[in-house]
Amino acid sequence: MSKNIKWIIGVGILLVVVIVSNLETKPSGPIKIGIATILSGDYAAAGTNMVNATKLAIKQINDSGGINGRQLELTIEDSGCASKEGLSAAQKLINVDGIKYIVGGMCSNGTLAAAPLANDKKVLIMTPVTGGKNIDDAGDYIFRNANSDILAGRDLANAMLKLGYKNVSVISEVTEYTLDIQKTFIKTIQDGGGTIVSSEEFQPDTKDFRTQIGKIQATHPQALLVLSQLGTNAAQFIKQSRQLGFNPALFTDFTLATNDNAKKIVGSFDGIYFADPAYAADDPATKSFFDLYQKTYGITSLVPFHAAASYDVVMMYADAIKAVGDNPVKVKEWLLSNVKNRHGLMGTFSFDANGNSDLGFVIKLFKNGKPEAVKF
Repeated sequence: MSKNIKWIIGVGILLVVVIVSNLETKPSGPIKIGIATILSGDYAAAGTNMVNATKLAIKQINDSGGINGRQLELTIEDSGCASKEGLSAAQKLINVDGIKYIVGGMCSNGTLAAAPLANDKKVLIMTPVTGGKNIDDAGDYIFRNANSDILAGRDLANAMLKLGYKNVSVISEVTEYTLDIQKTFIKTIQDGGGTIVSSEEFQPDTKDFRTQIGKIQATHPQALLVLSQLGTNAAQFIKQSRQLGFNPALFTDFTLATNDNAKKIVGSFDGIYFADPAYAADDPATKSFFDLYQKTYGITSLVPFHAAASYDVVMMYADAIKAVGDNPVKVKEWLLSNVKNRHGLMGTFSFDANGNSDLGFVIKLFKNGKPEAVKF
């Protein structure tokens, strides 16, 4: 056999090996997406709202041919609202289901508990709901397109000051989410020339607020900020305050305003100010999405910004995987480099160096049962 023939045969064998190798390593089957959110207990409807929006995004992508010819497949886990449940949900999605991209975190405690595992396994968690400072600093693989809790504290404080309330109080549930808002609120009030006449905290299992109401009432605040993780504790505080004849101008976060159980406790939200997370409510694409949401599920979205942000998370994952492949390390790098002035259902936003977006809040006031944006 001549040298030329041997060379040709050798090259041919090499090409076959390369082709077979590429065929064997080329990803196949569905791309798995996980969602971890609160699906039981108080405020479970908000978690269902996130799941519904995520399903709509995945259906849209799959109906259009998927990503590089592969379909998306969703796995759902109940993360509850505590550290233990949040970690357990992440462990199931990551260690058992082999998922590398998670839409997740309903409560900050659960997201923070899951963060070390996600960072160690190089699994992306992008949260459309939790926006605290500890989430912002939770590691390379934890992203946030939710509205920043720091901005919620700032915007609530500025609203009080603009409305002429200079001597104010705050009471906060002891959770990552609420304490983040509290800290920024206090600083902004003081920086703006106002005075915090009293600051109280309570544990999540508190039912009787009468002692704390008496202490706050004795300081004669013009306005009061009431913060609770899911809204129901704030509702109990407000109900008991009204029963005791304590009626300062009331401010709160969005969870009270969106929790039907809280409304049943309070009776009427009229006269209560709250920080409503900003999203592109008037954008035609956003309106079209919520029309589809209502048509598909027969209900309006309970928390529109949660739904919009969940949809945007899936779309960002899809764009990144399409661009760089099914590799969470490369997806992470793509997100940091390419999510700049991105337009989604949440509006136009960018990720900073830590993977956090820059969206704020709109201050609204309930009048005749409906929230209206406050004009300053």
